[in-house]
Amino acid sequence: MARYRRVNIDGKSLYKTETRKAATDLLPGTFAVINGDEFTQASALVGRLYVLDPAFSEGLSITDTIPSGHSTSGNYVEEGRELAVLCPAGTYAKDTPIKIGSNGRGAIASSDTDSVIGYSQDDAVIAAGQTDFIRVRFRVGTAA
Repeated sequence: MARYRRVNIDGKSLYKTETRKAATDLLPGTFAVINGDEFTQASALVGRLYVLDPAFSEGLSITDTIPSGHSTSGNYVEEGRELAVLCPAGTYAKDTPIKIGSNGRGAIASSDTDSVIGYSQDDAVIAAGQTDFIRVRFRVGTAA
């Protein structure tokens, strides 16, 4: 069971999202960009970034893959926003620096200069081989 039921946990969804189709199968809570007119997985801090919502309109939950060609919303990554980001195994404490990791997931940054996009707001341990959602507060100056 996921730690959160939704990605947008800061309550700032009005005018803070974009809706597009997924170019490939994507996971809720991962970072994405708009390429053409579709969401594609983000791999670096470049351009406008989004954190994908589940495809609620299709009855899917936070743990369900968003199928290619299906519609979903992406939450703007902006300073001060708090969103649930899908992260791999690790020990997360309040203020653990977070970067964009593999497959568009969050990951623990090795230092504060390792392309940090935000900071964990949760104290959590995600077991080896597992993923879960960590509440991340985004910082200023994260996208080039």
